Amino acid sequence: MEEHMKKIKVNIFLSFLLLTSIITTACGAGSSQDTKVQSAGQGEHHFKLTTIVAPTHSWTKTAEKFKEELETRSDGRMKLEIFPASQLGPEADMIQQMISGSVDFGYITTAYLASRNKELNAWLMPFLFEDIGDANKMRDTEAANQLLDLFSEQGLVGMDWLFTGSHSILMNSGVMDSPEKFKGKKIRAPGSEVINDFYNALGASPVPMPLPEVYQGLQTGVVDGVNASADSAYSQKFYEVGEDFTLLNQFAFNAAVLMSKAKFDSLSKDDQNIVEEAMKVAIDYGNELAIQETVENLELLKKEGLNIHKPSSLKAFQDVTEQIYKKYSDKSPLTKEFIEEAKSS
Repeated sequence: MEEHMKKIKVNIFLSFLLLTSIITTACGAGSSQDTKVQSAGQGEHHFKLTTIVAPTHSWTKTAEKFKEELETRSDGRMKLEIFPASQLGPEADMIQQMISGSVDFGYITTAYLASRNKELNAWLMPFLFEDIGDANKMRDTEAANQLLDLFSEQGLVGMDWLFTGSHSILMNSGVMDSPEKFKGKKIRAPGSEVINDFYNALGASPVPMPLPEVYQGLQTGVVDGVNASADSAYSQKFYEVGEDFTLLNQFAFNAAVLMSKAKFDSLSKDDQNIVEEAMKVAIDYGNELAIQETVENLELLKKEGLNIHKPSSLKAFQDVTEQIYKKYSDKSPLTKEFIEEAKSS
């Protein structure tokens, strides 16, 4: 009888061990399944986006639209923190932050980026586009997509092109409707080679200056004028320190929409799709907003007392324009292709 009881106890103990093993295995499988879900990109993501413009600028509003789309499409898993007005430093710092992965997205001006890759000067050819709507038609062309592909070599993903209003000339004083008017003037320009070439060819001195410093530069006479859109003229309040705005529309000013390649590659395919779709919707919105706000901001600038001038003809600038087209076309087949495609559209 005692021997029988021992056998019963042993069997109970073995059964307990077996049950424990089954429970542990099941829990382990559940944990493994959770890991698979997490690795499939179902976890939360907290992104950062940076740009140089003011909180009231259309690019910041575009970033807010992107934030909204991300949260909606991911059921709240994706959050976005926006840093406008160069809060994270100048554009050179923004690029390095995206390459390292400490910042995820940036709206970086093509004028700055062209200092890193000369091919991007294609967007900045003077008088290539009649207005921002005309420039926006180039966004999905083969040449424009080839320019986006260049960013992969720098640890970045080129996602799209975001426009602000075409750039014209805002001056402390003076109507700038002919090349002669530019001689001896100091013009704040973004620092791109082609924009510098344009002003130098007109006899002006292009002055590089961070956007947040331009207001004071105009106010103190460090510069005589600024290369500006109606949007930036209003959002940066340049009308308070300038008198005349000549609508040359000489440059279709835009930004490359960039993402950290390290961050993009870390996302699951599904989450990559969410990011891409959300950004596409946001940029569509932003470019339409820029077109709309150009008209609205010109009216607001008039109400603020800024004198608006529209030249009847731009023929006086033709020689300088063709000279610059030839110089950059000779340097780059892609730039030549871009110019020809823009002219034919």
